[in-house]
Amino acid sequence: MSLAFGLSSMLIGTIRKLSGANISISGEPIPDSPVLFVANHFTRFETFVVPYMLYEKYGRTTRSLADDSVFVGVLGKFMRWAGTISNKNKARDCIIIEDLLKGRFDWIIYPEGYMVKNKRITFDNGEFCTHSPLREGPIHTGAAVMALKARLAQYRAKYNRKDVHHHFCSSMGVDASFINTDLELKIVPVSITYYPVRPGENRLLFLLDKLFNLRNTRLFEELEIEINLLMDAQMDLHFGKAITLDSYLSEFMHDEKILYNKEKLNAALEQKRKILTRDVMQNVYSRIQINFDHIFILSLLTMPTVKVCPSYLKTLIYKNARTLRKFEGINLHPELQEELFKMILDEHYVPFRSVIEMATTQKILYEDSDGEYLFDRSLLEKEYPFHKVRVKNTLQVILNEIRWQRSIVEMAEENSQYSEQELRENNFEHLRKKSWENFEKEFEEHVGRKPAKEDVGAPIILNNPEFNTGLVFSHGYMAAPREIQTLASYLFERGINVYVPRLRGHGSDPNALVTVSAEDWETDFQRAFTAMRQVNNKVFIGGFSTGGLLALIHAAQYKVDGVIVINSALKLHDLRVSYVVPTLHFFNEMISHLKAKGILEWIDNSHTEQPAVNYHKHPLASVSQMERVMSQSLKLLPKIVDPILIIQGDNDPTVKRESAKLIYDSVSAQDKQLMILSRDKHSILADEKHDEVFEAVYHFIERYINDAR
Repeated sequence: MSLAFGLSSMLIGTIRKLSGANISISGEPIPDSPVLFVANHFTRFETFVVPYMLYEKYGRTTRSLADDSVFVGVLGKFMRWAGTISNKNKARDCIIIEDLLKGRFDWIIYPEGYMVKNKRITFDNGEFCTHSPLREGPIHTGAAVMALKARLAQYRAKYNRKDVHHHFCSSMGVDASFINTDLELKIVPVSITYYPVRPGENRLLFLLDKLFNLRNTRLFEELEIEINLLMDAQMDLHFGKAITLDSYLSEFMHDEKILYNKEKLNAALEQKRKILTRDVMQNVYSRIQINFDHIFILSLLTMPTVKVCPSYLKTLIYKNARTLRKFEGINLHPELQEELFKMILDEHYVPFRSVIEMATTQKILYEDSDGEYLFDRSLLEKEYPFHKVRVKNTLQVILNEIRWQRSIVEMAEENSQYSEQELRENNFEHLRKKSWENFEKEFEEHVGRKPAKEDVGAPIILNNPEFNTGLVFSHGYMAAPREIQTLASYLFERGINVYVPRLRGHGSDPNALVTVSAEDWETDFQRAFTAMRQVNNKVFIGGFSTGGLLALIHAAQYKVDGVIVINSALKLHDLRVSYVVPTLHFFNEMISHLKAKGILEWIDNSHTEQPAVNYHKHPLASVSQMERVMSQSLKLLPKIVDPILIIQGDNDPTVKRESAKLIYDSVSAQDKQLMILSRDKHSILADEKHDEVFEAVYHFIERYINDAR
């Protein structure tokens, strides 16, 4: 059997690689004891995939039951060869219990009894129930009964080294000498989730249809979903905490007489099997991996209107996702564990566009001439043929998967009571708080105390709800938000909200820069922009030196109302940054693997123009990240189409004058301005002539804010 299982796993592994199947494992470790795995059931290939993954990941040989209808032809022979048995096999219970008692094989059982294609699960009168033409009623308790019987057999083996199994399975006995009573049988709940679930024909389905004329058959519908799941979705196997059985059998554990009282045993099994099944399935269903599609359809369902504005829906989704992260014991998709603010930022956010497209295809949403949608709520309640519901109304299936969890539904209903403006303000406050938390965590780690609002690294957020124009303006490399303080105050006094984000690694300690990446800085900028977009009608962006490059990168990817870059460092006088640093960084990385000291770990900056704000040294690894920002911004310049103001000092000792000209010539914006000022310092926001720069920035913004007032 083990050889057959190994060979079958190799075959399934090959199919997995060819199909590109994406299978992840999460949850608790598997106990070192015989295990009865109990899982939910949605597709046919779970019968093959779950045992394969247990063998590949943990080296465990696991057998399973399968519907009797699939035991035909070559497929049936293969399944028998791999240790799968039919659910109609009269000796199945005996086989399962014997395998578990002898510790030969683990087993996986799907107590729903069939593929629950509609995912319609309810919790009624203390029991989980499925609802379909195939079965209307409580989850099968057979898995619980077998587990309890096997554990009772282990108890009996401690008292009587004879045939302990005959009482439970008259067709076969198990020699007690084969039972290892030290290996305690346990149940492990397995929650299986697919994301994204998308119907639609594919090349493989088209080929199969052409060969076997499957269209308009039940198998065609199943393959339309399941081939897509195999090839394009992620399958998450979440193993819950192992459930011990002794608490369900405590009255029998220490009394040999009761162990052999058939009447009491049967009465106990009748009672305990329902309780155990409820507890196991509670663990299975509550650990379903909640993904973006779940939050989308739940947000859509609880919205107070049938007219759906995409911007409002996004703010509600973001609020629900944030709230959900506070729930304990939730199995969240990695996408929801992140901030998710990029969904608000990006008009083409792929998960949102994908589910919107499916909703419109299946007529749940209708797009109107204003780019908004009308929601046909009735379709989520409509009854569909059981074998077609996954294709005809996929979102109904996705909703059913979490609908039974009242706490999650109530959370969405509560959040839906907020207006869009209230949600925007709430999201803004969350993002502002998140910026401070990131700063606080880094500051405490490297400085050893909590930061204060007066510290140079504290993010600057000046926001008046009565203003409706905002500016996100970033500080430069080795600097901190404090270098933008005077400009921020100047603009705020003139009716412009200002957000100066802190780029990670800055404003605390130079050592904090060692592990920071260019992508981290881009994310910090994006978070600030998203926050300001929530509470302002118009949002301009900009930055000083390297901060200006981050603004350019952002403007190339997202719609903004204008861009302001000051002394932006595309070309530098210090050749170490543009040419030597990447080579040195590579060499440092190479020799670090040899546990040797790098040739240049830190670069001196003790002669900085702003000693109270800038670091006096910085790590080589971080300078290479700045070089990446320079390279990326240079590539993206042609994609910038929004109005832009470029300011450059003609004798800047850090940034070459031609840097500004390069930006001006490369951007695709029709409205662009270039100001070359007579300056001898790099830090022109802090010199005695800074008023000229401030006025230029303000007048540039003022040209475009009349419509916002």
